[in-house]
Amino acid sequence: MNKRDLVQEFFTRTGVPSEAAAERAVQAFIDIIVSSVATGEEVRIGGLGVFDRVYRKARVAQDPNTGEAVDVPGKWVMRFRPGKRAKDAVNK
Repeated sequence: MNKRDLVQEFFTRTGVPSEAAAERAVQAFIDIIVSSVATGEEVRIGGLGVFDRVYRKARVAQDPNTGEAVDVPGKWVMRFRPGKRAKDAVNK
């Protein structure tokens, strides 16, 4: 499922007045999660899981083509941890 499919499903299930309104709602949902996590806030969605950010430490990796050591700088990354309900649904 891609974003377009998600918008269509949201439109079908919720009965919002138009597909454009469904697209705005989905985009707003995504924007809220991304901007909240970017500022260090944790986003918990019951039944789905938790979005947060963690710091990935700097490390030395290896270039697979040449075998040379490459310095990979540390950075913040978004992490998703599924909740119990989501885990159970996937493992049925």
